[in-house]
Amino acid sequence: MQVRVLWIGKTRLPGVAELTEQYSRRLGRFCRFRAEEIRAGGKGDKGRTAEEEMMLARSADSRRVALDPQGQRWNSADFARFLQTMQNDGQRAVSFCVGGADGFSGGFRESADLLLSLSPLTLPHELARVVLLEQLYRAFALLAHHPYPR
Repeated sequence: MQVRVLWIGKTRLPGVAELTEQYSRRLGRFCRFRAEEIRAGGKGDKGRTAEEEMMLARSADSRRVALDPQGQRWNSADFARFLQTMQNDGQRAVSFCVGGADGFSGGFRESADLLLSLSPLTLPHELARVVLLEQLYRAFALLAHHPYPR
């Protein structure tokens, strides 16, 4: 299964860039993984921003999961089961979408196949991306019976 993580906005914190690279390499051991930054700017259509339109285009061929505070709240084992179910069902690709500082528009949230909340706490969008990457790695490691998620 191909796993993509798409996010809006340039990475400003050096530690975030380093962790993004580290987890991207680790995820490559378990799946075909790709991380993509979408640059901010411009107007969109149908109540969405230009960045959201680009994100929709890049995730069109996959199951779209948008991070949102009102989304599903799972523990790590539930998240791993979600990924396993998609693999078992023959899902070819999944795209996890991380919004910018203001989150996603209502129009974008409606276009998502699933809304996922990482925490009831408010997280900066760059930190949310790192938490998502770590949880993806943890889930795949769990499914592979790797010692990481002990």
